[in-house]
Amino acid sequence: MATAAMTRPAPVRMRRPAGAPVTAVPSRKKTERPELRVLEPITKTRYSRATGIIVGVTALAVLVVMFQTVIAQQQLKLDKITTEVRLARFHYDELRQQRAELRAPDNLREQAMLLGMSQGVAASFSEIPSDVVAMVLAATGSMDKEISQPPMLEDLASQTISGVTP
Repeated sequence: MATAAMTRPAPVRMRRPAGAPVTAVPSRKKTERPELRVLEPITKTRYSRATGIIVGVTALAVLVVMFQTVIAQQQLKLDKITTEVRLARFHYDELRQQRAELRAPDNLREQAMLLGMSQGVAASFSEIPSDVVAMVLAATGSMDKEISQPPMLEDLASQTISGVTP
């Protein structure tokens, strides 16, 4: 009984039909190796070439639109600055006109009359001897410049017109 459990079944041989030719399996030599080549891996492209062209053209169109927008914004800024410069020049010209009118002799005469001033009738000049001039210069050499060199009449007139009283 112990030997019966250890036995194997006999292999089944297949029979070939009577008219079938006998084919011989070519045997290879043990030293000869088959020819091997490295092949490029087959990869699937995610997007087709047409998709790439469409994306490229769309990106180019978006860039052109953005560029045009930036140019339009800069043009608006330039127009605004040009308008401001034109207005500033116009205002400057108005101020120059007003200054010329205020400094006109007729206007100064009217303002002087409103302040109670009157025009001198006659003018007389007297000759000052040179030794008196030398003594005055020597005496006022260390004086304050505002006292020794009083402002000119034009400076006083411009201070009066601008509202600064000396």
